[in-house]
Amino acid sequence: MDVNTLAAAHAVAPVSAVQNLYNMLERDCEHEVILFCLEHGIGVVPFSPVASGFLSGGVDAATDFSHADDVRKFVPQLSAQNIRANQPVLELLERCAIAHRATKAQIALAWMLAKYPNIVPIPGSKRRERVLENLGACDVEFSDVEFRELDAALDAIEVHDHRGQVEFDGMTMREWNR
Repeated sequence: MDVNTLAAAHAVAPVSAVQNLYNMLERDCEHEVILFCLEHGIGVVPFSPVASGFLSGGVDAATDFSHADDVRKFVPQLSAQNIRANQPVLELLERCAIAHRATKAQIALAWMLAKYPNIVPIPGSKRRERVLENLGACDVEFSDVEFRELDAALDAIEVHDHRGQVEFDGMTMREWNR
């Protein structure tokens, strides 16, 4: 959702929450949508907060997404080429995870929770152990300095391909692989 659509909707009836793509790789909505939400007391419910498994380290260039029900095959960031190109993000997460005795997914979720007070991510999980792991993100605490350093390091990393940008351009999932 873009900020103009959100503002128009909010002018008609108060919006209480917005679901938007947001994670360490997909940060475009920070500049307008999340700030608008903060200003107007609107919650943000990010979907795909661990970037379809990439930020957990559970996806690599050899991961097979060809199964009929695996929609990740349509996510541009999950092409083998982009998975390899986005490794610096995983390396940053790994260093932070070691320092905090946490998993990469927990660091990715903890970063999001620390960044804005109005965010409640909805990580998808098919297995009980992933749900419990995700809940462990609430136990990760960053000092102000650690958080600023993590955020600055993310800013300095070039992210290859943007799922949100493709969706924003009005393309359908069917067109993503073209």
